[in-house]
Amino acid sequence: MLRRLLLGLALCGIAHASPPPRIDLEATPAWKGWVRPGRSTELEIRVGTDAATRATLEVVAGRQTVRSDIELQPGRVARLHIPLTSAEKVTVSVGAPSAVPQRRDVGLSTSESPFLGVGLATGDQVRLEGFHTVALAADDLPRSSSAYSAVDALILDAPTLGMLDPRQIGALLAHAAACGRIVVLNADARVRRAFEGSGGCGGRALMHAGSLDDATTMLRSSLAVRLPQPIAPAAIGELTRPAHVIWNRVAVACAAYFAVALLAVMFFSSLPVLLLSPALAAMGALALLNAMQPASQLLVWSEGDSGAQVARYQAWQQHPGLFRQSTRVPIPPLLASAVQPCDPTQPVRFDFDARRGSVTFAEFDTRLFRQVALCYSGSFPMSRAIAVEARADGRRDVRNAGTMAWPQGVFLAGGLVHDLPALGPGAHTIIDPKAGRLMHDAVVRTGMSRTRADGGAALWTLDLGGVADVPVESTGWLLVSVPAP
Repeated sequence: MLRRLLLGLALCGIAHASPPPRIDLEATPAWKGWVRPGRSTELEIRVGTDAATRATLEVVAGRQTVRSDIELQPGRVARLHIPLTSAEKVTVSVGAPSAVPQRRDVGLSTSESPFLGVGLATGDQVRLEGFHTVALAADDLPRSSSAYSAVDALILDAPTLGMLDPRQIGALLAHAAACGRIVVLNADARVRRAFEGSGGCGGRALMHAGSLDDATTMLRSSLAVRLPQPIAPAAIGELTRPAHVIWNRVAVACAAYFAVALLAVMFFSSLPVLLLSPALAAMGALALLNAMQPASQLLVWSEGDSGAQVARYQAWQQHPGLFRQSTRVPIPPLLASAVQPCDPTQPVRFDFDARRGSVTFAEFDTRLFRQVALCYSGSFPMSRAIAVEARADGRRDVRNAGTMAWPQGVFLAGGLVHDLPALGPGAHTIIDPKAGRLMHDAVVRTGMSRTRADGGAALWTLDLGGVADVPVESTGWLLVSVPAP
């Protein structure tokens, strides 16, 4: 009896010495909580604890769910910056073994007017007709490039830029490459070098000003000029060849089913056999569909200007379904900074790697004849420069003005397609504008629609060999615009 009493007291002492961990949770949206309807933003989440433990974080925004496993250490606050699509209600919850679950509801303010973000260390006020203006501190700017879709224009001064961390700078440069309208105020030589060559759309959306009045004047002038919009996900989907793979596989399964049933009727007269054969054939058809699961397909469309250092891209990954099931797919690391379902009503669950700071997996439900598509966007370094000069005989001299060779492609000008040979640095070829040909290929049509009528563009197949974890059936294109000679 004494032994049991001592053992009970010891267990009570151990329980008293090891109380459950206490978890602190904070969630702060970027842009001071402002966002445009249907666009993306970012949520900064801080999780702390007083004891080492493994916690599970979950963020629910509309029909999108983000989950992340976090290793928590006492005295260290884990910071996560999670991109998400704007929703009326965003819920953040975190739980750990033996700990009291924590939950926070985050409210996002939706701006119906165009959104102007102003980051000025001086605290000066800016007013722009028709815009909703929000004063920002450096920490209000996001770390993911996709969150910049929340804002329509930015005015940032040099001190604010100097307080950004490397991830914020990378996201801002990616936004500049995506033709985001940005006015940089009082930038020194170092800041100008950082932005040099990073502005998309020929640099027409990236401006430098010496005073706040000049900044607002430049921004008004820029807003009067229409910039090329990113290619729509539906247009990217049209680039794929019409595929009947699902129909063909279902037809094979149905043919096998009816063949088994017909053979049973022809060669067997036993009632149990006739009743059992359709069931076995149905099971065989389902097994055949499982064995013939089609692979996903990734399409990438990228655009840049001749001589620019970056190109922007949109990508579309299609996941076909043969039956109702939950599908879990890996997200290519180089594309993970801006992934979202192409259909905003599609429920998707994302796994977020807290160490890498990016999405690693997506999980969703598929069914027969219903395809789920994931959309990506971003930018990548580009080093292609094209010089086009008009000759006296009316032909054009196309020269590789860059420092790297380019592969074989086509040149688009005047509604016609011209073969463009592989050229090394400094090499050139002659193109006759009247000797081109008409092509009705979907890729060429898309390139033509994205080429200015008074200019030209070179179109190449994009090499995706350096992109890890992309599907086997992956195709991409790069369109480089050239001004008129």
